[in-house]
Amino acid sequence: MGVTSRAARHAGGLYGRTFRRALSPIHAIEDEAHHLHVIEQRGESAETPYIAMLGLFFFLASIFAFLLIVALAAYYLA
Repeated sequence: MGVTSRAARHAGGLYGRTFRRALSPIHAIEDEAHHLHVIEQRGESAETPYIAMLGLFFFLASIFAFLLIVALAAYYLA
């Protein structure tokens, strides 16, 4: 086995571990969001209306942020 193939395999392993470690907080957030969605759909918690309103707020806030970025970019480019 050549030095190049061993180096490529070693680098691939390092990159794989680094990406898994970097993505673990994102996966934790996705799991929590899925859990809250399940609770909201079942309606089994007293906090269900607050979960739904928070989800709506985050959805609308992301649209607002995108439109604000586009408007400011158009303003600065013009």
